[in-house]
Amino acid sequence: MRNRYLCLIFFCILASCGGRKLSGDKARDLVIHLPQETLEKEDVEIVNIRQVGGSEAVLETRLKTAFRLEKDGDEWVIRDVRVGNGQWEKVSNLEQALTAVRIEETRDMLDRIVEAIRKYREANGSLPAFKDYVALSDLLSPGFLTPLIRLDAWRQPLAAEHRNSSIILWSAGPDGEHGTADDIRRTFPP
Repeated sequence: MRNRYLCLIFFCILASCGGRKLSGDKARDLVIHLPQETLEKEDVEIVNIRQVGGSEAVLETRLKTAFRLEKDGDEWVIRDVRVGNGQWEKVSNLEQALTAVRIEETRDMLDRIVEAIRKYREANGSLPAFKDYVALSDLLSPGFLTPLIRLDAWRQPLAAEHRNSSIILWSAGPDGEHGTADDIRRTFPP
């Protein structure tokens, strides 16, 4: 989980590097100067740099990290993590923060799909007819929905159904199970 999150952070930072080729030293400097400057040069090992087009790159690294464990009954569990020389962070706090970010990302995805349905209705005079979310997304993409969205921020399939004269879209949310309190829903028309 954390490695994907850090890779995402690096991807976003490196997207601002412009069209010039990204060197290992420049990439390391960008990582070292993340907010709070908790990393030093020896804390970051560049594994791979892959430029994607002229203005984006993906940086794979090995970071100096430490984990603080605690015995919970008979089991060892990770309680805290530290990256570089930073302060100890509770793993539960990081998980909560990541969940909040994923909820917001999923809401944004659903809002983009609702907007695509609106555009489809304007262009065709009616709501799209579909049997499931995959069929709906096929009707919307690429003409009304680009890029194609099929998974929520937890990489779980989205769902959709016709209900009366509306379309209901939803994500199973953090627990990954449809029909529970943490589902994230959007309806068109609202």
